[in-house]
Amino acid sequence: MKKALHTLHTWGGLTIGLLIAVVGLTGSALVFRADIERWQVSDWHQLQPLAAQLPLERVIEIGASVHPAREVVRVVLPQQASDSIEVLLQKRGARNLKDADLIGVFVDPYRGEVLGQRARARGWVWWLQDFHYALFSDEAGLKVNGVSAAVLLGLAVTGPILWWPGWRNRRLALRVRTRPAAARWRDLHAISGLVACLALALISATALYYAYRSTATATIALIAGTAGVPAPVAAAPSTGATPAVASAIVAAVSAAVPLARLDELRPSRRDGMPAVVSFREPGDFVFGRHRVYLDPTTSDILRIDRHGELPASARLLGNMAPWHFGSFGGRVTQWLWFVLGLLPAGLFATGAWLWWRKRSRRTLPA
Repeated sequence: MKKALHTLHTWGGLTIGLLIAVVGLTGSALVFRADIERWQVSDWHQLQPLAAQLPLERVIEIGASVHPAREVVRVVLPQQASDSIEVLLQKRGARNLKDADLIGVFVDPYRGEVLGQRARARGWVWWLQDFHYALFSDEAGLKVNGVSAAVLLGLAVTGPILWWPGWRNRRLALRVRTRPAAARWRDLHAISGLVACLALALISATALYYAYRSTATATIALIAGTAGVPAPVAAAPSTGATPAVASAIVAAVSAAVPLARLDELRPSRRDGMPAVVSFREPGDFVFGRHRVYLDPTTSDILRIDRHGELPASARLLGNMAPWHFGSFGGRVTQWLWFVLGLLPAGLFATGAWLWWRKRSRRTLPA
């Protein structure tokens, strides 16, 4: 059995290892994507506050007027008095996130001025994300990435089994021999893979979820015994009713969760779709966000979803992004995930060298 696992481990790493290494390197950069993107537009974030802000709906109107053919999908709310407000616009009838071609328009909420705009699907950060997610090949590349994630999961599981020298030799399990060179690199390869195997398994499992989302969601619901929690349906507006203004929606959420920090507003874009405001509470250590669903006509609260009170499957699905990109533990886990993204390149290099050296020695004349 161990010989068979060694064969699978070796050839899995040799055939897919280079792709895993490159995807891992791009993943390391994307760990800090939010910080990089905020730094890129830092001049549009900070401003000199005045005594009063414009109504939120007026700010949204100003942002939407930059690209009137698009629809407002999100509004990033300010966290400090000196923050601007970002209005995110997308193409109408977009099929997916890539087709949506999101554009963020930054508006000064005090003076009503457009500070700048950025296309989310542009620049080197988006280039890295597109490669990391789908290898520039949309659905086909996504499925190939799913195969590489499955191979990485197999490598993470079989590695510790191959590393274990047996109970009698347990004292030698963590040794790193200095000579010969092959023994040193073999020990370093094994021990570094052992230390990171659980985290690599978590990253690969969440990558499998993104590659095969519908199947993975159904599997999670089956195992957990509960399905995800769908958003509530808003009542059809009465004849002549006008949509509630954004400031009224935000005020209703602030009254319902007075100590919360509001993150984003997602306006209703069709009949039956509620308005959604995500928020954080003081001392929050949950991975996913809390959400408030509101009637887009009356601003009445339909439901408040706190992440920790959701069914197991909904919490699990909400944790996928923090687990995959390492944001669940703040800066400590982000830096750890950054290092983990570099590790597959080293494991591939050492593993390939050990295999080639062993193969070359076998072909030498007696």
